[in-house]
Amino acid sequence: MKQSNRPRQLHSLPSSSNIDWSKYETKYYLHFDERVNIEHVKDKVQDPNWVSSHAFLPSIHFKINFNKYVTISKDKTLPVSEQKIKKKKVREIYYASHKDRFVYKYYGDLLNNAYNDYANRKGIDNIALAYRNNKRGKNNIDFAYEVFDFLITQNQAVVISIDFTKFFDHIDHRTLKQNIKTVLGVEELSQDWYKVFKNLTQFSYVNRNDIDVQLKQKYGVKRLKELLKDKKLKKLLPPEEFRDFKERNLYKNKKPYGIPQGSGMSAVCSNVHLIHFDQEVKAWADAQKALYRRYCDDLILVVPVTSGSPKVVEGLKNEILQLIQKYHSQGLKIQKEKTEIRLYTNHIILDESQQNSRLDYLGFVTNGQSVRIREKSLFKYYCRAYRKADTSRRIAFVTNRKGPKTELYKIYTHLGFNYKDRGNFITYAYRAHAKMARLKTKSLIRKQIKRHWGKINKRL
Repeated sequence: MKQSNRPRQLHSLPSSSNIDWSKYETKYYLHFDERVNIEHVKDKVQDPNWVSSHAFLPSIHFKINFNKYVTISKDKTLPVSEQKIKKKKVREIYYASHKDRFVYKYYGDLLNNAYNDYANRKGIDNIALAYRNNKRGKNNIDFAYEVFDFLITQNQAVVISIDFTKFFDHIDHRTLKQNIKTVLGVEELSQDWYKVFKNLTQFSYVNRNDIDVQLKQKYGVKRLKELLKDKKLKKLLPPEEFRDFKERNLYKNKKPYGIPQGSGMSAVCSNVHLIHFDQEVKAWADAQKALYRRYCDDLILVVPVTSGSPKVVEGLKNEILQLIQKYHSQGLKIQKEKTEIRLYTNHIILDESQQNSRLDYLGFVTNGQSVRIREKSLFKYYCRAYRKADTSRRIAFVTNRKGPKTELYKIYTHLGFNYKDRGNFITYAYRAHAKMARLKTKSLIRKQIKRHWGKINKRL
């Protein structure tokens, strides 16, 4: 039967319903196609016939190596005794071409809307916190507050915090495909959905280093810098050169698992992939009268207990680990070094060895008696602020005039409270303090950033 050219309908709603087209911004990176405005391809991405026959371009792949600072301490209730150790971390980045990005984002939005309906029907809407489009107005402050509030209203509770290692790299394709069909309420994926799914899972890519070599050979280093600076390159390679380059440098994911983190559809797929897992863990949590929340690959359970004995703690830990083990074949692999068990009792938090400890969740830390912003977040904030201040100071030295400070103050001080209509880190800290101050414990957040103005100006 010939398909209609009209946009496909999903759950009796037009495909464009509940789509915020203002979020489909034009990006100014170089790729194998030219930059495009959503208005020029809006009708196409909604046309299943066009999507079904669309030739997806390879993504561009590169690695980001960065240092991750992990805080360790003998007494984790005392910030002054903390020590930061540096750990190297590599993040794999894949970014799609301009048209492909809009296709992935559009189908990701459709899937997100369908997931919201499914999650509501199955009672798991409050479980998954990350990558949701129906949690507007809420952020990590609200999510952390909910967990801390539930915790400190208990007499005793066991907290189980678990991370999945390389979560996106291990997502099982067969499970994901079946779960997408379940969420969409279809027996088989239509041609357009299958085309998008296939290109997401069996994604092809080229390495950015190979592209750099090709461009330097073609233009020379000096000429290439000029072209990039003046933004005279519309796309990386013309069609003939692209075909030749692709033959020599194309890679493809041939494994039955793994999706590229960063595409407009990958985020919602991480939630769809775990629909049955979330339902089973929630059922377990409900039986324990516990709170269960998951932020992408980071899950937390707060389980009220009448006894915090090692036997009880170990029993709960083993139960949840056995439950997770059932999903091992679907890509859930526990990151053991980031699995933490905490006991909340007598308004303090203990680790498994019954030593004073703390709970670190979504950028906030509590020891049971107070709440703070994670030290790593403050460290990162001051590093960036000081770097900006150093630049201003160097310009002042070279020009023998006052260095530029406006941007520094807007991005890193209270003067940028409404910076870009969102605010900055100080805005976030103020809001966090106002929220956390409602808890039956003490918020130290305002105190943590109290001297930011003096520190930044001293650096200047």
